[in-house]
Amino acid sequence: MKRRSIHIFIFLAALLVEPLSGIGVAAGFQQHLIQKGETLSEIAQKYEVPVKLIIQANSIKSAHRIQTGKMLRIPSETFALKEILYQVRPGDTLIGIANRHNVDWKDLQRLNRISSPRSLQIGTEIRIPSDAVFGFRAPLRIPLVLTSKYGYRPHPVTGRWRMHEGIDLRAAVGTRVYASKGGRVIFAGRKGGYGKLVGIEHEDNFTTWYGHLSRIRVKVGQIVSQGKVIGLSGNTGISTGPHLHFEIRYKGRSEKPTKYITIP
Repeated sequence: MKRRSIHIFIFLAALLVEPLSGIGVAAGFQQHLIQKGETLSEIAQKYEVPVKLIIQANSIKSAHRIQTGKMLRIPSETFALKEILYQVRPGDTLIGIANRHNVDWKDLQRLNRISSPRSLQIGTEIRIPSDAVFGFRAPLRIPLVLTSKYGYRPHPVTGRWRMHEGIDLRAAVGTRVYASKGGRVIFAGRKGGYGKLVGIEHEDNFTTWYGHLSRIRVKVGQIVSQGKVIGLSGNTGISTGPHLHFEIRYKGRSEKPTKYITIP
C-alpha cells in the first residue's frame, strides 16, 4: 500500500512538473510559462511561431495584456487553425464583429453567405478566418508571386551583396495595395531607393512598409484599418520592374514576412 502511494505521488508530481519543461501536452503544442516583462512578440520569436497562432491557440483577447505566471500553449509552425467560430450576441453587427477581429466585414459576409449584414440572428455562429485574428494579411489581393526572397542577395541593380529586408511581390503598376494590419501611418512619401513608400505602425512594436508605389492614398497620422487601400503598386525608386516591396519590422528590425503571411 505504501509503495502504491509513492507511485501515485510520483505520477502526480510528474504532471505538475511537465508543463514547466516545455514538453508538449497535446499534439502540435508546447507550453511556455510567461516571465515578468515578456511580450507576446518575444515569445513568438523564441519559438519561431507567428503571434497570431499563439493568440488563437490560447484565446487571447488582447495581445498587449498577457499575465505573468500564466501557461501558454505554443503551437508548432506546422499547426494551423483554419478558422474560429464567433456566436452572435445581442447588439452585434457584422461590421462590429469584423472590426473586433481585424477583418474586412465584406470578407465575413462572403465567407458566411450572409444576405443581409444589418440583421444578424442572435446565437448564429460566424466563421472568422484565422489569419485575420490579430495577425497580418497579404498586402495584395491578387495571386501572390514571390519575385525576391528575404535575406542576403546580390542587389539586382548594383550587383553588390546586401540584406534584402523584405520580400518582393509581383504586381502590375496600379495594383491596389492594402494595409496588412490596422495601425497609424507614420510615413507617406518618397524615400531613396524605396521610391514612394508608406509605413504603418501597429500594436506591440510592429511596423509594416510598402515600397515602390506609384501612388500613395494615405497621410501621416491617419489611422487605417486592416485591408484599407493605402496606395497603388508601381516602379518608383531603385527598381528593375513593377512590383511591391513589403517589409515587417519588430522594434525597428526587419522580420521575415513569410513568418506572418502565407505565400502559396
